[in-house]
Amino acid sequence: MKKTVLAALGLALAAGPVIAAPTASAATAAQFAAASVDCDTWKSSKAPYTGYAKCTGMLPYPLESAKVKVTCIDPRGNKWEIYGPSVGNGKESKAKCSDSPNVGIYKVGVERVRL
Repeated sequence: MKKTVLAALGLALAAGPVIAAPTASAATAAQFAAASVDCDTWKSSKAPYTGYAKCTGMLPYPLESAKVKVTCIDPRGNKWEIYGPSVGNGKESKAKCSDSPNVGIYKVGVERVRL
């Protein structure tokens, strides 16, 4: 009986660090997820209307990237979305709605992708 209890206790002690290891890596992943990413968006003030986005604090490219998401609007109120290229830290992504001065920007946002 003593041998069985000691064997079970030994297995529990041996398995303890193995069970704790995923928790430690999950904490590290949460730390990276909580990293401060700062994104700025803006648009041009005259035609052709273009939306811009720039993010900092991301993981190195291509592990994490950002691209501008522009919602365009025409004189009839029709809306559509266009996207700029995916870029890394400190790089600018831009997208133009149209060459027509009658097409404006309804909203500018950012879409981030993390692998």
